[in-house]
Amino acid sequence: MTELDRLLAIDAIKACKANYFYGLDHRDWDLWRAKVWAPDGRLEVPEADMVVEPLDKIIEWVAASTGDQVSVHHGHMPIIDFLGDDEAKVIWAMEDRLYRTREHPLEDGSNYLHGFGHYHETYVRLESGWRIRSSRLTRLRVETRKLF
Repeated sequence: MTELDRLLAIDAIKACKANYFYGLDHRDWDLWRAKVWAPDGRLEVPEADMVVEPLDKIIEWVAASTGDQVSVHHGHMPIIDFLGDDEAKVIWAMEDRLYRTREHPLEDGSNYLHGFGHYHETYVRLESGWRIRSSRLTRLRVETRKLF
């Protein structure tokens, strides 16, 4: 991989994760299929004791578990290590805010969550571009409360 190829790959990986957050916050599962996930993707959320794969099951689980919430996700400062020309490991610092309705509160009964942590991910380059093959979300801190 040339230095230019490496820089282009870094930019493509960042764009993939930006589409992940946009798709999640806007519940745009077609965007996830087209520009985010590899078909054999795997999503792991240890705090929910959950592992889901492949992509169709990921979308089904995320759509059901997020209900009618409004969310705001941010990813920061990626640490990108290339394992080869077509594979990378990436750690993203993250922050999220989840706003739930009275009808669909979080498990503890609250309807607001502010989380801080990291996504630990692997990316692969497919014919369609760089895609997430696996993602594990680990939160370092979670603040919840009832807003109403």
